[in-house]
Amino acid sequence: MKRYEYDILFCKVKKQKDYEEMRRALNERGAEGWEVISAEAGDYGYTAFLKREIADRPTEAVT
Repeated sequence: MKRYEYDILFCKVKKQKDYEEMRRALNERGAEGWEVISAEAGDYGYTAFLKREIADRPTEAVT
């Protein structure tokens, strides 16, 4: 069964250049295996909800 972990990323966006910072932060998270599952715009920026699969621990052989 797949297992996931979740994270929340808030990006303050007041000016056009802030979108570049938001893009950089999302690309960094993507490189770490995170994917955006939802995003919401608010009065002060965007909140992105992310998830990534947790690797299964190898099962130990019983001898």
